[in-house]
Amino acid sequence: MPSLCAAPRFCTPLAILATIHWVAQPCCCLRLGIMVTSRWAEHERRQTQRHAIHSCTPATGSGHDIELLFFMGDPHAEEEAAALREQAESGDLVQVGGPDTDPPVPRDATYVLDRPCARTFRLAHGTAWLAANRPEQDYVMYLDDDSFLNLPRLLFHLEHQATDRLAMGFVMETQLDWSSTHVCELCDPCEPCRNDTATLDFCAMFPDMSLGGCIMAVQNCQIFEDTEEDYTLARCVTEKHRAIARLAQYFGSTHAPRWMLGMGWVFGSRIVQYIGRNANRLKVRGAADVSLGFWLAPMEGVRFVSMNDGYFHDHPESKSIFARPCTDQSVLVHRMTPASWNAGFDAEKCELTCDGAGSIEA
Repeated sequence: MPSLCAAPRFCTPLAILATIHWVAQPCCCLRLGIMVTSRWAEHERRQTQRHAIHSCTPATGSGHDIELLFFMGDPHAEEEAAALREQAESGDLVQVGGPDTDPPVPRDATYVLDRPCARTFRLAHGTAWLAANRPEQDYVMYLDDDSFLNLPRLLFHLEHQATDRLAMGFVMETQLDWSSTHVCELCDPCEPCRNDTATLDFCAMFPDMSLGGCIMAVQNCQIFEDTEEDYTLARCVTEKHRAIARLAQYFGSTHAPRWMLGMGWVFGSRIVQYIGRNANRLKVRGAADVSLGFWLAPMEGVRFVSMNDGYFHDHPESKSIFARPCTDQSVLVHRMTPASWNAGFDAEKCELTCDGAGSIEA
């Protein structure tokens, strides 16, 4: 009978009545790639990730094979010398080409550009590089360069997944074009919104949107934009309406298939190979995280595992809608800053304390 690590991945042979049955068991020797997409200007973030991952690796125990790589676009001329020095010193940079940065867009906004989005391009072609050069890896952790990752806790979850079609992250299901949303979906009770004179007068300027769609646009503008004056708000709502129509047209749907927030996610090897083979055919002009849903939609048997309930979250100091305190369940903490790293990260213990609200312990 073969040993666990010599047997097919994710399963252990169990002999019963002279018949071999394969049953899912925790695996002792996972091969994990950590793929970080980064801009050339973010050298400090890469150094922090190197320190954190290398500090946490011993806490994972023996047997696991973990590799951290940074996937980069094309450097600007003034960055080429520094890029060469960093590669010579670290040896963990993979330049897959494409734009290094995108034009300024609001954080957390879904958008489409006239050319490939920097991170989306790097995700597609970085995955193709991994599929070709690291085909033995069981999983790839796609990590934002401002996220803290508790490696021991992540590996604990992966050891119990037993599928090469894993898609694990903060799972989202959203509308791309919400301009026809009914007002009663937003207001409970509904009548106060239906009878608010100021809202009705303002939204009358947008006959192509439902009242609910107009209210959603206003809410988006208040979250992402500085819209104190009515004329500024009207312009913002017009731009939001135009933007979501463009999204729906580009992706060919008013709804996005299930996708994962860009803070980080894990794909199994079968998904990595699938994306790698099709990298040149995938849509890459849209925001990276929403694009994932459309990449995965045609694939049979994807196993989505939600890490929404306090496993993957933003740092509490970020004040984002995805912010949570650190607890003993936290696996990934996004929107880290130099201050939060310095104040909360204990390299010896692979532990992160979030502003006294709890900690991630290895």
